[in-house]
Amino acid sequence: MLKYLAVVSSLLIFVEAIQRWHTSQIMLTKLYDVQNDHFNVLDNYANLETKRLEELKNYVAAVYEWRDNIKTKKQFLHDHMDVFKVMTQMLQHYFQIDDLIKNKKSLEAFKDIDEHKDLSGEHIVLLAHRALRRLQLFYAIPASDMSAACECCVMAKYCLEGNDPYGVLDWAVEAYGKWESEGRPECVDPDILNYYIVSSSVYTGFNFMNLIILSGPNYQEYTEKFERYYRLMKNELFELEKESTTDIMEVYEYSIGHGIANDFRNLCKHGVSRTLTKYSKCRYQTNNLFYRILMPFKEEDINSEPLIKIYHDVLYDDEILKIKTLALEKMKDAKVKSVDGKNYLLEEKTRSGQVYWIFEVDAVEYFDALNTRIESFTGFSTKTAERYQIVNYGLGGHYIPHHDSFAKGAENVKFGNRLVTVLFYLTDVQNDGYTSFPMLNIIAPAEKGAALVWNNLHMSNGQKFYETLHGSCPLLKGNKWIMTRWLYEEGQHLPYNWKNK
Repeated sequence: MLKYLAVVSSLLIFVEAIQRWHTSQIMLTKLYDVQNDHFNVLDNYANLETKRLEELKNYVAAVYEWRDNIKTKKQFLHDHMDVFKVMTQMLQHYFQIDDLIKNKKSLEAFKDIDEHKDLSGEHIVLLAHRALRRLQLFYAIPASDMSAACECCVMAKYCLEGNDPYGVLDWAVEAYGKWESEGRPECVDPDILNYYIVSSSVYTGFNFMNLIILSGPNYQEYTEKFERYYRLMKNELFELEKESTTDIMEVYEYSIGHGIANDFRNLCKHGVSRTLTKYSKCRYQTNNLFYRILMPFKEEDINSEPLIKIYHDVLYDDEILKIKTLALEKMKDAKVKSVDGKNYLLEEKTRSGQVYWIFEVDAVEYFDALNTRIESFTGFSTKTAERYQIVNYGLGGHYIPHHDSFAKGAENVKFGNRLVTVLFYLTDVQNDGYTSFPMLNIIAPAEKGAALVWNNLHMSNGQKFYETLHGSCPLLKGNKWIMTRWLYEEGQHLPYNWKNK
């Protein structure tokens, strides 16, 4: 019981075994809700225990008083009926005290959280570690700018468990420096830091003797051991390298190539100001709809070929609230298609976030007006469009550059390919959370209420626009909510027959 209470009372320890907790806003909200439920149970338990102990104290006092009263009657043992009554009363006292000691009523309180007894706080911290490490590597952020001594030590630990020796050195050395400057907090064990630094230094080839002023009872032992057995460990260390945690940039480079991966990172890191040319303009657009004369669309040209536009203020606050409320309890881990296209897999290094696809019955109730709006500013029908997809990205949330259109042969048999993407931003994310087009050197900021629209296919023949390769930059702060609608070839007035393409 004490062991369980210690687990339950930890602030970050509550995780349902069947859930994969993320740093997205929705999942953190759920985590706090679960934590709050558990604290309420603990509060109830504490009240019941206080009441039980008070009852036990009062009952024992009453028993002592009864016992002392019996002892004053010197003849009570000479009457058999009196002895029987005393024995019966003592047995009742025993059962009552035993019941109060076993605290059955208090233990009943834990039934409310017994379904979560397989809790493991490690998983939460591990996911947070991966998100922070991804951000650090992608944006080249020094460890000194990210955490205090205690958190640096935790980061070093998970880097070690993930066979990331360079990360271990970065975070462990930083932890040591901050441990010294922050008054040597107890959350950091310098002896463990010594072990982290020495072991990872041997692996990386750095001169660990010069990294920091190491000390501690086991430092000399660690140093001599690793120096003595390095040759024997060398082969095993290289085997570990094969299993090491893949650098986020390696994932990008493997998927889209080295040059484009660097372009994507630079765009996310530094951004690019959009320069208007004679082909790129801002305008009020009515699309020849008379009712739009009083409320025209605010249309901004981003690119001409492929066509990319931003429509500002096309989604309203009350609609955004409805959309978030609709998705709030139904978000699931974002998945990506497997290489063979047959399965959808959880690949955090490729995509990290929460997703919900809106069912048609909900779409009819909430989004008829929005469908009309989409048809108005795009000029395309939504009758054959894919369901709305809502996505929430939290700390480190990202999606590597990809195409929305399907590969040749993988098109939808009934509706063809994704002709146009309409991406709504449901939140503002200041100087962060861009949608980046690395082949076009274009970024679009996350602006609440705006819609980013682009053509995935050539309108003349339906061939893929490879330049529409785009990704969601890893999120450094805040939360990014988006909603996407893909318009298919079927049902559109096109100069080609997509079925014969």
